[in-house]
Amino acid sequence: MERAVLRAAQARAQAPTARQDLFDITKVADGVYAAIARPAPVINCNAVIFENANDLLIVDTHSKPSAAAALVAQFRGITSKPVRYVVNTHFHFDHVGGSPQYRKIAPQSDLISSTVTRGLIADSGGDRFKGAVEAFRKGADEAERQAAAAKTPREREHYRRTAVETRAFLAEMQNYAFELPNITFDRNLVIHDKAHELHLVFRGRGHTAGDIVVFCPDKKVMASGDLLHGFLPYIGDGYPREWPRTLRTLAEFPFEYVVGGHGDVQHTRERLTEEAAFIEELAEAVAQGKQQGRTVEQLQAAITPATLKSLASGGWGQYIAEQTVQFDWDAAFSTPAEALAGGLKGSIAATFKALERA
Repeated sequence: MERAVLRAAQARAQAPTARQDLFDITKVADGVYAAIARPAPVINCNAVIFENANDLLIVDTHSKPSAAAALVAQFRGITSKPVRYVVNTHFHFDHVGGSPQYRKIAPQSDLISSTVTRGLIADSGGDRFKGAVEAFRKGADEAERQAAAAKTPREREHYRRTAVETRAFLAEMQNYAFELPNITFDRNLVIHDKAHELHLVFRGRGHTAGDIVVFCPDKKVMASGDLLHGFLPYIGDGYPREWPRTLRTLAEFPFEYVVGGHGDVQHTRERLTEEAAFIEELAEAVAQGKQQGRTVEQLQAAITPATLKSLASGGWGQYIAEQTVQFDWDAAFSTPAEALAGGLKGSIAATFKALERA
């Protein structure tokens, strides 16, 4: 079955609209690999591959089945071990879209998430996905209009490729059905493998209500999903009052490397406390503004990278800005400073709404 699925993936990769360069695979530690998603019109998340003694555990499954198949085919250049466990860190489609493919690649594999995340996939995944599909359809239409109006060959090719790849995504997902995890847990789940232990943990609400991380004590590596990654944190489904506390609880694990859901591998523990400080400071600034009766637009004008200590100090803010420019498909921001300022406006608007979430 796995060979047949991989042959099908290779056939799709030869199609004129398919891309074969979805990931850069990096060895993080012995038996641990990061598949860093390259920029794409329909964003994919990173994956983390833990090589066990006889099989593999893969963290997160990207935005579509063909991306999961492409990753497995690409990873076969490193090992032929079968996939045994697949983890959904949270319910967003760019992290769970490829899960059905693993049922085809490895029918005996287990799909794992927090109890909360399974409920979110079951209850809201379908409706949210329909909305996302409609947004992508409009995006493809707009890209085609921009390609027709492009002033340079480079600009025309960018929008043409955006339209083609987005249309291919829409065609692939036409009859899509979410795959629900068959193993869930409420706080801790430990996989005792001969090669290493893998700790799957839920420590509270943050990016969503059900985020989990995977930590390998032997290799000092943490796969953190979107609780901690290389971009400004997306707060649209988040809990800004609780997220910093959830992040700080993860300091109990002596990790040295972090592979988040997006961006490069982080070779430091400092990003955890830096991101927590940013969310905390932003939530307080927005909450004070709301109490004073200010609008979102007024807060976006008043709160800037220069006014937030967590961004103005350099370090984390500069890192996040550079990562945003590096991985931005549309090149919406020409400089890191523009990326930070533009991203912050979105974070302010999302936090304004999220503060009302119970």
